[in-house]
Amino acid sequence: MNILNYKLSSTNELLTARIGLLATAHTINTLSLSNTIDQHFPALGSNCALKASTFINTLILSQHEG
Repeated sequence: MNILNYKLSSTNELLTARIGLLATAHTINTLSLSNTIDQHFPALGSNCALKASTFINTLILSQHEG
């Protein structure tokens, strides 16, 4: 198990709803979701197309705030 080396310093700033993006992105990386998605969705023939993992990961992270 990899433990991320994050250190939070004291601050008087308010936490925002986007603090959860860190946990979501870490879960995506820990599960190797990008590799799994790329295995199950074949690459498109066009060299201009996004990889399926890039599209799906962006979609997941953009839906975080509802």
